[in-house]
Amino acid sequence: MKFRIKKKLLMQLREMNDFRRHREQIVYPLNEIVFISLLGLIKGYVTFDELHFYFTKNKDNKLFKKLFNKKKIRVPSRSTLHRILSNISYDGLEVIFREFFCKHSKGKNIAIDGKWLNGSDIKGQYVEKSHKSVLHIFDKDTQIVLGHKFMEKNKLSEIPALQEILNDKRFSNTGQIYTMDALHTQIDTLNTINDNDEYFLAKVKGNQKLLKNKVISTINLFHKPTSTYTSPLWKSEGNKSVSRTVDIFQNLNSNIVMYHEKFKNIQTIIRVTKETTNFITGEVKISIQYLIANFKNKIPQQFHDMILAHWRVETFHYHKDMLMQEDDHICYVNPFIMTILRSFSVNLYQLFFNEHKGKKLDNRKITMAEIKRISTYEDKFTFDLFEQ
Repeated sequence: MKFRIKKKLLMQLREMNDFRRHREQIVYPLNEIVFISLLGLIKGYVTFDELHFYFTKNKDNKLFKKLFNKKKIRVPSRSTLHRILSNISYDGLEVIFREFFCKHSKGKNIAIDGKWLNGSDIKGQYVEKSHKSVLHIFDKDTQIVLGHKFMEKNKLSEIPALQEILNDKRFSNTGQIYTMDALHTQIDTLNTINDNDEYFLAKVKGNQKLLKNKVISTINLFHKPTSTYTSPLWKSEGNKSVSRTVDIFQNLNSNIVMYHEKFKNIQTIIRVTKETTNFITGEVKISIQYLIANFKNKIPQQFHDMILAHWRVETFHYHKDMLMQEDDHICYVNPFIMTILRSFSVNLYQLFFNEHKGKKLDNRKITMAEIKRISTYEDKFTFDLFEQ
């Protein structure tokens, strides 16, 4: 079995700041605690109690002994394990996480989206305002998260958090396209992306009334769209069919399609008309969405695909909740360490899925849930996920 990447990860984890004093007396090395916790999460041990059971179960595991180069692995008590995982500085682990996964990014299509950490209620009152949240930097091509930005003051701090992300060169590539919710259609954010020679595809909603009104009035100056694409009908859950028509508006004689005194370089306006038909009642619902972009593309289907691909980040959130049970795990003190480790686990599942899509494992179709199931029972398979 190969141990090269796992040993490198262990060495990186050793560089994390240890909050414990008298390090010469430390019985449970921090890097081993974090690594075994990560293995436990991959295998489906998702709470502190379950992780402690996994530690106890594997104290004589030959693979761990070989990896750690030890004859005996000491297991902390449940309270000690909880205390260690709840007091680690998440900044150090986040640096390691970004370095580990950024090399897998194609650096072309990035989605930015936030997620509530519903088990992080500070006072246990389950009031949404007291929940902490995390902003995910998501690569839409490989469908893995490249990094996080953690927010103590709920999702209202997403805007400054995104500004810090844009300053990280690991997520900055010339020609890269960012897609984001209307919350991030902010002057400073979009202008920073434009100044970095990167692209944005940003939604415009009712929370930006002046901008939205100007977008609509600009569209009304056109006799017809520059180009149009209508997606095929597809059936969604609940006996409904969905079709989208994407209309592109561009200035054929200039790069600028709409002048704005604050937003720079708006080259394209996109109007998406979504038509949903209920097969049972015959009811038809139509909704219209507007977006702006600082680049041109004459093929409207590509805009359509970029817009839909943004929602792959919601699939990632779904995997964290369903496979890692993030929403069900109560963690008041420091939920960020656990969410990094959960993202690490789901990313490894996803990379394996990308590599083996369309193949079979144990005569079963490869799915994210199936990868988790096999990890639960096969140590070698779990260890090999790191060596992809």
